[in-house]
Amino acid sequence: MKKITVTIDTEYIPASSLLKLAGVVESGGQASYEIEQGHVTMDGVVLKEKRKKVRPGSTVVLNREYAIYVTEE
Repeated sequence: MKKITVTIDTEYIPASSLLKLAGVVESGGQASYEIEQGHVTMDGVVLKEKRKKVRPGSTVVLNREYAIYVTEE
């Protein structure tokens, strides 16, 4: 599994935006599709909302291929 660290300077980032920022999807539409299909988990729980707030300290996994660790600045 490829590990990616994303640093944010806000309280949270929406899940779909995080996937784009991490470079694991090419568009917001693709991010939404992956979430809708149940391919994305946050801290071990399948995401149902594309605008789910992801806060520093969380780990988002896409297709068991990418692990995105969110840290704060």
